[in-house]
Amino acid sequence: MRCNEVKRLLSAYFDNELPLDQSVIIREHLKTCKSCMVELEDIERLHKLMGAFPILEVGPYFETQVIERIEKETRKRRLSFGLKLAVGFALGGLMLFFITFRNLPGEDITVQTSPALNTYVQEYMESYNTHMIKNNPGLIVSVSSLGEGSR
Repeated sequence: MRCNEVKRLLSAYFDNELPLDQSVIIREHLKTCKSCMVELEDIERLHKLMGAFPILEVGPYFETQVIERIEKETRKRRLSFGLKLAVGFALGGLMLFFITFRNLPGEDITVQTSPALNTYVQEYMESYNTHMIKNNPGLIVSVSSLGEGSR
């Protein structure tokens, strides 16, 4: 048997978990191979060190508590993702709002129009005001000066 195969099986050999025929082959290999013997001695030291630690007993609800903690962390991650998604959509909406409405004309912007349009708007406003003053429920009188001036 080669060293790499023996080293792979040394822990099982130490724990007496191998079939008898493999154990005999490994024992014979260890008699002639110093490298594998050093590896086995390292495993023995490690087991002795581990034996110095006390064996802890878990409570009756340990498994349930571990599962609950895992589920709680999973819920936190989902909530965190949902919150990030909501904040992203809110910020995107705000950006869209500001981009859309930033170029709307304000009070300081003047628009140049044609004299005919100015006359039409003035006559319309006068007609509207007259209508509102009389409190007439009928239609506002149509203004015909725009059509006359543009011909």
